[in-house]
Amino acid sequence: MNTSLLATSCVRAVQGARRGVCRGLANLAMFSAAKKHAQSPDPVVAAKSAIVDEAGSHSYVDLLRDARKVRAALGNRDHRGASIGMLMPNSYEYAAVQWGIWAAGGAVLPLSPMHPERELEYFITDSEARFLICHPTLLANVQPVLSKLGSSLQVIMSDSIMEITSADSTDDVVIDENQSALLIYTSGTTGKPKGVVHTHATIAAQVRALHTAWGWTSSDRLLHVLPLHHIHGIVVALCSALWAGATAEIAAKFDRSRVWSRIIDGPQDISIFMGVPAMYSRLLGALGDMPLERQHAARAAMSRLRLTVSGSAALPASVFKQWHQATGQVMLERYGMSEIGMALSNDAAHPAARRAGSVGKPLPSVQVRLADADGADVTDVPGASGMIQVKGPSVFKEYYGLLEKTAKEFTSDGWFITGDIGTRDEEGMYRIMGRESVDIIKSGGFKLSALEIERELLDHPSIVDAAVVGIPSEEWGEAVAAAVILRAGTLLALDDLKPWCHKRMARYKIPKQLHVVDGLPRNLMGKLDKSAVKAFFGN
Repeated sequence: MNTSLLATSCVRAVQGARRGVCRGLANLAMFSAAKKHAQSPDPVVAAKSAIVDEAGSHSYVDLLRDARKVRAALGNRDHRGASIGMLMPNSYEYAAVQWGIWAAGGAVLPLSPMHPERELEYFITDSEARFLICHPTLLANVQPVLSKLGSSLQVIMSDSIMEITSADSTDDVVIDENQSALLIYTSGTTGKPKGVVHTHATIAAQVRALHTAWGWTSSDRLLHVLPLHHIHGIVVALCSALWAGATAEIAAKFDRSRVWSRIIDGPQDISIFMGVPAMYSRLLGALGDMPLERQHAARAAMSRLRLTVSGSAALPASVFKQWHQATGQVMLERYGMSEIGMALSNDAAHPAARRAGSVGKPLPSVQVRLADADGADVTDVPGASGMIQVKGPSVFKEYYGLLEKTAKEFTSDGWFITGDIGTRDEEGMYRIMGRESVDIIKSGGFKLSALEIERELLDHPSIVDAAVVGIPSEEWGEAVAAAVILRAGTLLALDDLKPWCHKRMARYKIPKQLHVVDGLPRNLMGKLDKSAVKAFFGN
């Protein structure tokens, strides 16, 4: 046979195989970039890494192929938005299982190895999940729950799925974009966790807004160290990278030493890093322990990144400043929550426009307003505080099984009530004062922001971490109380703290009680559990 004809035949066969791997997948926008890579006639483009983990590099072709295997294991049918649980480590297989559930028309219920047995049981039963895809190394985590639930939950082991040699190519499933796609449970600090339901349309709206605002491209490489059971790790980080056709380098867990080693010693190709404030504090601590020469190398390497992003909890101004001084990076802080995705963001293109303590302006397609205690719109009143309300295509569909509760969280004209109090300045930049229920302290006739006071306290040379709460007081209504962690070898009494505070805040904001602790109670995403903090003061 003519060699040129043979070569042409081989190329066509490879291209046909790539097209074949795209069959049997849903018509979801999330898969679009992957399909373009897989069907590209350019072998370099087709081999583009989608995920890099401890096991190696995995292409978009691999991801689509393995998603089809997961779909086959789920019966090659449309599950019509039914909840399907997944208990997977942070790895390539996580993404393959997630995509496979979506290809099967299911709503992903992401479970975490960090969830205790009680929470795993609650999430599975409350969501009415009938399938659970589990990694063999995590089976022990959920085994007690399986024993209780019996045959009502079908468990599929992920290793058996990946061992499938081929999945029959079937016609693409046509899925309604308004079908349930993701079920994330809130932290539940004020009651039982609620299942926040997002559709394919709301996820797509979130990612499109972030792509426009943050300038994602297929050339980006994300160093992903976030947990994958929360909107931050799942949508803001992983989905954004894969939507762009970029590469997500997934760490099994956050390890500050390994992060610095990768940034400094690895290929200088990381362009985006995302974390929560506690991660940045630990990175700064590790950086301070390095020899001076190593610190210089760290600054040079980190300064090459396009973006370092902080979210999921308020970023202390002290960490914002220290990060800039140590790395040359101006942190991009943004604001969002499980129910709305991201709503506000600082300017990605202009670092100089970012401000410590500010979460920026509304993202594309997102509307934000402030409403005072009487319901009046005070958005355009600089400095006025009000409830942050959000409207737009990224807002969630419902709380699973809680129609009345869902309705109560929206205004009569369709705005979602976040529960967060904020202000807006003359430039249109928003600041978060805190949760109405736990971070707004009503003391002596004033409404005080616990977050603002915490930011000030974190500038004290002896204070490493701080949590401010309001505790009942006959004289003040609520008295400002602070629980603090001190630097090793230091002491701090309330009488010593007060004179320092007088120079930085109004007298009525100064803590009236101080409690030194070894640790502060936080949830899996680093958010303070203020109800537990109040217990330090007997409340």
